[in-house]
Amino acid sequence: MNNKQEQNNEITRLDFIRSLIADCRYDDAIEMLQIATEDEPDNVDYNYELARIFMEMGNYSSAVSNLELVLEKTQSSLLYFMLGEAYQADEQIDKAIGAYLKAITVNENFPFAYKKLGMLFMARGDNDDAIEYFEDYIKLDIAEDEKDSVVKILERLKNER
Repeated sequence: MNNKQEQNNEITRLDFIRSLIADCRYDDAIEMLQIATEDEPDNVDYNYELARIFMEMGNYSSAVSNLELVLEKTQSSLLYFMLGEAYQADEQIDKAIGAYLKAITVNENFPFAYKKLGMLFMARGDNDDAIEYFEDYIKLDIAEDEKDSVVKILERLKNER
């Protein structure tokens, strides 16, 4: 097989796996992905799809492992955000905060990480940090109704000081 045929087969394999995921056939998709990762253990797409499935199934520690493999090869604010979500769901709040902070480091205009940081610090009772991240969040390009609801949270936090 030449290189072009191998690429076409790889795309077909990944598309098939994604169709299994879309049909919520997670066990079949995991089986196919495990076979695929035996051939290519560092394949970003395969590890990303495994992470998505594990998140969906509530297997957060496996999702973290796969996301960390992906992040070794490519970095994006969305991947760090997903890692933060996995850590948060697994009740590893300090690690979640670290992942959300990395999402902001990669893209300082990534609003979702600011909101999550504000929420986590607020839940911890760390109102000063919560205020800082919520204020940064409302400066970004978000919907007006979202801004309005966060402004109300900010007012409450500032009154509690």
